[in-house]
Amino acid sequence: MLVALINGGNDIIATHFDLTINQIMWFSRIGIIVLPPLAFVITKRICLSLQRADRELVLHGKETGRLVMLPHGEFIEVHEELSAEKKYTLTQHQQPAAIALVKEDARGVLNPKGIRAKLQARFSAANAENIAKPTPDELKQLEGGHH
Repeated sequence: MLVALINGGNDIIATHFDLTINQIMWFSRIGIIVLPPLAFVITKRICLSLQRADRELVLHGKETGRLVMLPHGEFIEVHEELSAEKKYTLTQHQQPAAIALVKEDARGVLNPKGIRAKLQARFSAANAENIAKPTPDELKQLEGGHH
């Protein structure tokens, strides 16, 4: 962890930034607890926005920058459809479902993980948010009416 690495040079940091060792120690104590979950949330948001952008790209195509005026005066931007290979590349990933809680197996044996299995299932369900891949029906519907 970066916080622990920074804390290893706390004496150098203290002299360069005119801080006390005590201030740096408190920063590292708090940082070691707060920063990893914060990094997880930020990374998760970035990944979801990238999935959303890929979905839009597959559904609507690449922006060309060309504007066309329709007969009734409305302007629309012409989109260029992606190749089948590019669509496949953007939609071939797996979308794993949340881990289900298994209390006992088919023979009636209780899950040996116990509380750990419950926590794992809860955390998995809480973080199972995914941007749905375009369905074949959505792709066929777009093929019928290009913009």
